[in-house]
Amino acid sequence: MSVDSASLVRLKGGEVFALRKSLGRSLLAEVGSFEKEDVVCLTLLAGAGTRWVKSLCKAKSSLRDSGDAVSCAAVSFPLAAPRGLFPVRNFLGTRGKTIPLAAYALDAFKGLGRHLIVIRGWEREINESVLAPLGIPASMVSFHTQVEGPQGKVLGHGDAAMQAMELWKDSKYVLVNFGGDANSPLTALFSLLVLKGLEAEDKSADILMPVARIDGAAYPIFVDKEGLPRSFGHDKLGGKRMRSGISRLKEPKPSGFTNVGIRAYRTAALAEAIVEIKGAYWREGIGWNIPGNDPEAHEFALDNVDSFLAGRGRARILPVAAPEELTPAKSFDELGRFEAAVEKVRLDWDDFRSALDSQEPPYRRSGEGIDRP
Repeated sequence: MSVDSASLVRLKGGEVFALRKSLGRSLLAEVGSFEKEDVVCLTLLAGAGTRWVKSLCKAKSSLRDSGDAVSCAAVSFPLAAPRGLFPVRNFLGTRGKTIPLAAYALDAFKGLGRHLIVIRGWEREINESVLAPLGIPASMVSFHTQVEGPQGKVLGHGDAAMQAMELWKDSKYVLVNFGGDANSPLTALFSLLVLKGLEAEDKSADILMPVARIDGAAYPIFVDKEGLPRSFGHDKLGGKRMRSGISRLKEPKPSGFTNVGIRAYRTAALAEAIVEIKGAYWREGIGWNIPGNDPEAHEFALDNVDSFLAGRGRARILPVAAPEELTPAKSFDELGRFEAAVEKVRLDWDDFRSALDSQEPPYRRSGEGIDRP
């Protein structure tokens, strides 16, 4: 099966999701794999999160005498620790009944490139309880500690990516995800393969965002008449029609799709967007002042980068993600939903990988990464 990458990133490609496994195998055959230095896999694992801390405090109080494993974990888990270290059910096939939450995000990128993890402490714990069990060697991992802004708090994941730029600027592609999401390795792999395939077919594509069809989501995507994304909404930043003050399109239409946390950027475009946004919206002694964002938070989000690129016609969406992938565990009471979702996501990946294992290299993707001949 020959794959036209450019056709996959238009809304007319509604069959992409249903055919994603066969398309993924074809893309591996046609596009090939990646040199490790070409890809930086940026996972954001800094801090615990306000919602998480509040919900964990509540759980510590109400579950103290329950005695079950989840209650014991909640009672003993440090409030200052990133929620990505909290133990959840293990569907990865590694040893142990539980594995840290962030293991799913890091495993989704395993084998695709070098890992860059943004943290605020807890590096030893991440190494010992996440990276070592996954078999990710220390030689393939870099850490960056996100520094607080002028008001004494960190200023968003766009700010984190900017701070870590020296560690990713020499790559060709940057894959981004978050430590509390139910990421699919198939979605990550597919997105990177399509972005690479677009180099010859659509040179203006600088960000590829895998999406799922979910009505009423907090991260709506608005498209033009050609089906290209022109605006990305985010409730937290500034409402459902937030355009970051950057998108130029007046009346984009809701697409019915939403992003699931993973982003694939061409590195040069990501760096260009960050530099231009900083020049326009960074205020010394104050922080970020981006139109459309919460004026009190002074944050810079990757959503602002996405809208920057979308407003210039340089963003593409790929309807390859399952709805379950948008099931983040941002609070303690969401852990059950996360576990149910990630079980389905991993079964789907195992099915895809089993089909690959029956083929000859270079088409096979093993648990250790993409094999090259």
